[in-house]
Amino acid sequence: MNIKTELWQAVVKLKKANIKSAHLDAEILLSFILNKTREFILTLPELKLTKAQQSKFNKLISRRIKGEPIAYLIGEKEFYGNKFLVNKQALIPRPETELMVDEALKIIKTKPAKFTLIDIGTGSGCVIISLAKILGNKYKYFGTDISKTALNIARKNSKINKAQFIKFASGDLLQPLLNSKILNRKSKILILANLPYGWTAWLNNSSADTIGLKFEPKIALFMGKDGLELYEKLLIQLRDVEKINKNIIAFLEIDPRQKLKIGRMIKKNLPDATFAIKKDLKGHNRLIILKLG
Repeated sequence: MNIKTELWQAVVKLKKANIKSAHLDAEILLSFILNKTREFILTLPELKLTKAQQSKFNKLISRRIKGEPIAYLIGEKEFYGNKFLVNKQALIPRPETELMVDEALKIIKTKPAKFTLIDIGTGSGCVIISLAKILGNKYKYFGTDISKTALNIARKNSKINKAQFIKFASGDLLQPLLNSKILNRKSKILILANLPYGWTAWLNNSSADTIGLKFEPKIALFMGKDGLELYEKLLIQLRDVEKINKNIIAFLEIDPRQKLKIGRMIKKNLPDATFAIKKDLKGHNRLIILKLG
């Protein structure tokens, strides 16, 4: 069977399963099986596949029909123009999280200072690695995660993306750094936190748009009834850090529906702090930019 026929059959199956990106998904998966670019398979529609290639492709299509994300099927995801290894031990990087990188870069480039960048709940490492690739090793970089398996992925990604000067540490949020000199009063700190902010109801939503969440690690997605438990824990840690260093800016990614709740949480735990909310490309309230003191 040739490429054209295989793609057509795959698209029909995916559309029946209500996969909105049926054409794109089929092309990506076939490109992955053939180890060729999408341009290659689209320009050679009559090229015949081996039985082994057909079998592998059909197995991937079957998994995609069940909702498994493309990133897990091919083992990688693009974020901020870079490729990152992903597996079911770490959250798949999202396009909306690129806003955090954009806003961090704006602050760094307008303030000539020696920043220390700390990525809390680093996961695949996509945020801190993307920043490190752009800014280079003139700054200090740290990534923390409670999951050691996620940190293994982050370390691999730092190597692949030639950002091995990032230091990764296992622990609960800021805890690995609390007793170090990193957070001292002379340091200018940027904290980047894309923590689990989903709530239990998300998991019970089996729509075509969210079914892929069931394949991702729950520890990286869901946190309590309102999704803000870890953010409150981080704010309490920052309250202690504020006593020795007020020169800290924190970026917190949220669900738009959490805007009011997290605002109240900030005022309760850090009454002297100021914050602004940035919208993502879809116009949703997505990023809290929090300044201590």
